[in-house]
Amino acid sequence: MKIGVDVADVERFYEVGDNFIKRVYTEDEIKYLHEFNSQAERLAGFFCAKEAFLKALNRDIGGLSLKEIEVLHNENGEPKIKLYGEVKKMFNELPEKEILVSISHSQKTAIAVVLLN
Repeated sequence: MKIGVDVADVERFYEVGDNFIKRVYTEDEIKYLHEFNSQAERLAGFFCAKEAFLKALNRDIGGLSLKEIEVLHNENGEPKIKLYGEVKKMFNELPEKEILVSISHSQKTAIAVVLLN
């Protein structure tokens, strides 16, 4: 079992530009974000989930794309993580096979916890 946690100031995500969004978030994540008037909290939450996953994996971003870690929601609105590319290969080499994620945010702070089980 492995765990990762990340926290971010939401304020940083009010100012992010299109280049950052296209570099970090997948098309489905961006589509989901457009369903909400205030996107900064969700941008921050998704970013925290991606970073928390990498921390649980015990890796830094070096050479990896955050777009290979996608935050989705099931039919009940619960967040889940889907992996692609090199990140998926690295996860598949681990004995853990389940990814659990929890994301929370206020207007000022976002946090995510990822458990690899």
